[in-house]
Amino acid sequence: MTNTTTTLLQERLFLSSAGCETYLLFQQGFPLREFCAFEVYENESALAELEDRFFFPILDAAQEAGLGLLVDALVWRAHSDFVTALGYPADDLARLNTRAVERVRVSVAAWRKRNPGAEIPVVVGADVGPRGDGYQVADADLTPTRAFDYHLVQMLAIRKQVDVVSALTMTTPAEAIGIVWAASECDLPIIVSPTVETDGRLPDGTSLGDFIRQVDAETDGAPLYYMVNCAHPTHLVPTLAAAREEGAEWLTRFKGLRANASRLSHAELDEATELDRGCPDELARELADLQRAYELRLVGGCCGTDAEHIARLGEALSAPAR
Repeated sequence: MTNTTTTLLQERLFLSSAGCETYLLFQQGFPLREFCAFEVYENESALAELEDRFFFPILDAAQEAGLGLLVDALVWRAHSDFVTALGYPADDLARLNTRAVERVRVSVAAWRKRNPGAEIPVVVGADVGPRGDGYQVADADLTPTRAFDYHLVQMLAIRKQVDVVSALTMTTPAEAIGIVWAASECDLPIIVSPTVETDGRLPDGTSLGDFIRQVDAETDGAPLYYMVNCAHPTHLVPTLAAAREEGAEWLTRFKGLRANASRLSHAELDEATELDRGCPDELARELADLQRAYELRLVGGCCGTDAEHIARLGEALSAPAR
């Protein structure tokens, strides 16, 4: 599947899933301990509800739009620190990751059985997150080598199960480099996605362009491409526009955005007690405009988004350009 996946993700337009963690916590009422979505696989009734109200409608939206879909295995925090923090034995990490991917594939198969004529490509991705918080730099002294050693454990657990790795919400170049090294060690294709603050820079202050240049330089250009997640389009537009004006080469490596529904900053979202879903139609228009302007290959949702946002996005991408 690896060669086919690489070709599909680089040449065809894909939707991504939406913000499952915020959906589970705020809309489904699932007790999301430490923001770890992988625990939903331990609860069959909660998983069935997630399939019916979140997962299947997103697959329906991709089918309706005639677009590919990258689905998350929900293993963003299924790595050592969080697995043990939740009370699981350290050696349970492999089981939790393997179960997650297997269960996602069961869900895709169930949807295809319901929709026998559906021919859209569905790629199963391991949504691997940073060692600490996705909004803050947890360890300013983390080196690529230490990141490689840490993340390799999870990569080894999923290497025969997933089609691609999405390194999401990266906060520093060093950790991203280590994750790419670990994916390469396991022969896994990888998409690298930092998050950015309202000024378009990573939480550690690195510019998006410098991040892409550094990671490419230290990994021999191993990532399929780069994207941004967990940020509103308005946080990114000035950076992309400036790069285009300058003729920046790194812009050719930037191919995706998984957007937050809210325009709030990370600090404001951390303090929020209610879900900000934004305006699904407005977000869809903004993402569709960016996709056309920068020839993005992957667009979708992150925090605050759900199946409605992805359905509106599919419609906007399928509609004639304004």
